[in-house]
Formats: sequence, structure tokens, C-alpha cells
Amino acid sequence: MNRPGSVGFVVLLILALVAGVSGPITMADTGSAAPSATEPTSMETRPAEMAAPSDGSLLVAQEAQNFDNTTFEITVHENASATWTFRYKRSFANEDNATAARENFERFAEELEANETDLYDRFTNQSRTLTEIGTQKTGREMEATNFRRSAQVEERFTATGASNQSTATGIVEMSFTWKGFAAVEPDRIVVGDVFENIPLASNQAIVIEAGGDLTFRSIEPDDGQYAGTSIEEADSVQWNGQREFIDGRPRAVFDRPGALGGGEAGLLATMSGIGLGWYLVGALLLIGIAIAAVVWYRRHGPGADGTADAASDSVDESATPSAAADANAGSPAESELLTDEELMTDEDRVVTLIRENGGRMKQVKIVEETGWSKSKVSMLLSDMEDDGTISKLRVGRENIISLEGFEPEATKSPFEE
Repeated sequence: MNRPGSVGFVVLLILALVAGVSGPITMADTGSAAPSATEPTSMETRPAEMAAPSDGSLLVAQEAQNFDNTTFEITVHENASATWTFRYKRSFANEDNATAARENFERFAEELEANETDLYDRFTNQSRTLTEIGTQKTGREMEATNFRRSAQVEERFTATGASNQSTATGIVEMSFTWKGFAAVEPDRIVVGDVFENIPLASNQAIVIEAGGDLTFRSIEPDDGQYAGTSIEEADSVQWNGQREFIDGRPRAVFDRPGALGGGEAGLLATMSGIGLGWYLVGALLLIGIAIAAVVWYRRHGPGADGTADAASDSVDESATPSAAADANAGSPAESELLTDEELMTDEDRVVTLIRENGGRMKQVKIVEETGWSKSKVSMLLSDMEDDGTISKLRVGRENIISLEGFEPEATKSPFEE
């Protein structure tokens, strides 16, 4: 297998590409003039130019936005795909004119979510190119799907004496699903073979998250930050800049749910390789035939009589209720293994939560109640809106999520009695 050199390079290329959101922010508005030289702009910009390898497969030259911090979140799933989320944050408190900066960002956010902007088109095209090169270099089939984008202003209130201080932050998120991202082995899933010499700036971080029922087995480098006393208990691991990773790093190894341990898996793989599995099947068939022959001989062979048959039938009948009782006794215990909530899908949990809160909720409240990440809730609600399960209404800086029949009027507060 070839080394994925170009894959690592293209990862860096996309990291630079999606940072360049200043173009849509400063574009002309049909309803107002573009900002003048004396007006404060929401973001400073700096040139970012990267060229692809000598084969000329990629070339990007554009303006990159100077965000306060950037996070590249990779959620690995049980099927070896991964959801890549690029998250950029900028605090308006650092601006000379915070009000103008916020208004400028809100116009950009509305445009990004409503239209297929040049920025979003570049993001989707480069993501597809990335997976194509990954397929060539690793030999695994890869594909980029499920593209999402969002931009919003998040406001936090901090108690300062007798009053609350408000801090507003502009957040841009773009995401896609990378199918075939991780390598699958008999008892584990491994992430890292597509990375090569990735540098992180001081305000950047990479987060690898265990999705579904995956659990971490090991990570490299081992200085990643996580919650809990051991890596096996962690839900995610974060590496912060400023640093540069060596080839194949960061690397994360996950235990596959329901997979056998390494020794058992290796033994079964060896048996399969030399054909012992068929010998095992044959042995089981021979045992079954032998048992059937013994039963027939006892019933119909020399010395068999009606008394023996009656005794045999009596034993069978007396054993049957006991076996049935044992089987029934085990049923309640098995039924208690899974609760109703554990059997519910994410969509069902959200619908139930909204219904318990009167048919409508704020999106931020759903994040708090479920304990899920904001990006997961945002993508889940977008899918549910596409399916017609819920509806969204943006009121000021809030998203109001409603079930059918509980939609608020757009002209008043959705929680106004």
C-alpha cells in the first residue's frame, strides 16, 4: 500500500480553504452600500495561498479569515465513516466596533445558510477531491456526503456583581461525512493513516470523538486531553496547537462493539484461513446424527416395549413444564436490560422532549437537555426539518423548534402567553 502523502497534504489544504470565509462577509449587499474604508469591518483578513503537488490536482488562492480559535472535530462511527466538522469562533468583544462587527457577521450568517455561496461550493468540491485522493492512496473506497453548514451568533451571560455581562461570539460550522475514513480490523477501528505532518497553530485544535458504541483503546500522541481517569472512559480526545504531528498522527484505536478479543479473533481468523470451520460444521452434523440414532434404537430396537415408551414420554412431559418455567423466568430479566429511552432513536428522543415542553423549545435548551454537542443537535434538527417532523423559526438570535400544530406566530415571542 502506498503512503498517503497527498492525503495529508490535502487535509491541510481543506483546513486552509474552509477558514476563508471573509469573502462572503464583505460582499456587497443589495440593500446597502459596501463598508467604506473608514467603517470597521467584522474580521481582519490575511492572504492564504496553497498549491497542490506537482500533479496540479489542486490550487487554492484566497483570503483566510482571522478567527480567534478553530476546532477540527472528527466523530468516528462504527461503520468506519467519520463526520468532519470545521468550527470557527470569533468574539466581537475584541473588535473596535462590536455592534458593527456583529451586524456584519449576522448578514453573512443569513447569506451562508440561505444560499449556496462560493465559500460553500469550494468546501464541498475540495472535500470530494480529498476523499478521491484518499481512495487512491489507501486502497479504501471513500466518499464525501451529507454536507452541512451553519453560522450563528452565540451569546453568553456572566454574572458580574449585581449585573450580567454579555459576551457575543460568531460561530461558523461546516461539516461532511467521510465514508471509509478509518481502517477496519477484526477487533478494532484505526484512525490516522490519512494524516501526514499536520501542523496546528496556537489557536487551533483537533478533536477525535468516539461515535455510537465505540470506545477508545489507545491514542498517539498520548498527551491528548480527555475527561475521565483513563482513555477507555473518554468520549473524545483533543490536541491543541502550537505543534506539528509526525506521519500517521494523530492516531486513535477504537474497540469495535461486540467484537471478540484479540486472541479469539486471531484464532477464528486462522481457522477460517485453513478451512477448519468446515471441519467444525461436519463434526456437529455427525454428533447430531449419532444422537438421532441412539434415540431411534432405544425406541424401536430389541427389548423396546410400550412401558419404556410410556416412561420416556412421562419423562419428556415432566421435563417440558420445568424447561418452560425456566425460559419464562429468564424473560423479565432480559426485558429489563434495555429501557424504553435506550430503544428510542435520536429523533424520537427530541420529539418526546419537545412534546414534554409544550410542543416547542429553543434549540439551545435541546442541547442542554440532551447533553449532545451543538453540531450534532443542529444537523439532527436539519434532517428532521427536511423530513417534516419539526419546523424551525428564527426569532432574533434564537432558533425555536416546534412540532406540527405548535408553530408560533412569527410576529411575537414564541413563549409569550
